[in-house]
Amino acid sequence: MRFLCLHGHGTNSQILESQLEPLRAHLPTDWEFDFLDGEMEAEPATGIDQIFPGPYLCYHGEPVPGDVWNAYNLILDVVRDEGPFDGVIAFSQGAAVAATIIAHEAKSNPEADVFRLAVFLSATMPFDMEAGTLKLAYDGHVDTLEAKYQRPTNTEHSKMDESVNWLEDCRTAGVIQEFKARRAHLLSSGQQSMEVLLRYHPSIHDVKIGIPTVHVIGEKDNYADHGRNLAGICDPKVSRVVTHEGGHQLPRDVRILAKTAEAIQWAVDRTLFL
Repeated sequence: MRFLCLHGHGTNSQILESQLEPLRAHLPTDWEFDFLDGEMEAEPATGIDQIFPGPYLCYHGEPVPGDVWNAYNLILDVVRDEGPFDGVIAFSQGAAVAATIIAHEAKSNPEADVFRLAVFLSATMPFDMEAGTLKLAYDGHVDTLEAKYQRPTNTEHSKMDESVNWLEDCRTAGVIQEFKARRAHLLSSGQQSMEVLLRYHPSIHDVKIGIPTVHVIGEKDNYADHGRNLAGICDPKVSRVVTHEGGHQLPRDVRILAKTAEAIQWAVDRTLFL
């Protein structure tokens, strides 16, 4: 088995390789793991600079179409040029981009078969690349955040419900909070508005990912809902969820690591029947 491994925001491939060592100790020794760095510099993830040296990288910055498409194409080019890969093992932002690619390619290019299975670690939700964008802007007079939906050109999403409260909609999960948190940085750069992508959500979308998947979710992770919601758009017949007591990190408990490895082997076995 050969896996492409994608890191999270504000880390790098060497950091992920180190973080995966305890899990890999429970996996077959003849499996191959290739690690891919993001191309954009980023602030280090919380506490990571106290443990690992930089550079600190990401696949995309803000969730704007151009940046996410660049990340999408970076990974897809590696798959096409250096693959094939049997699966992807991806953490946080890497998991979101991987899931975005799997979901979008399944619809736009169903014969592509980018990956045969996926392991999502502390995932954030993938983006719907065809659903249009949401323009977020601060009103300079009353200092309130406004959101306006920007329609795509395709007909499938052209009849989006006009009554949606986009500031509270499930498809903007995390995006609104991240925009608010980064307001000071945006203002310092002279930017008060941004067009961001919408995310998938199981209450809106049906199954988007049909390959075998493993979802590893920390119960104390601020993004735990993202991990559960990602599992919600994957085929439940070929999906397993493993939870641990930690936060936005890989599990450390030997029992959970063994359980995760067992779930990955289970997913590998499922690929034989697809």
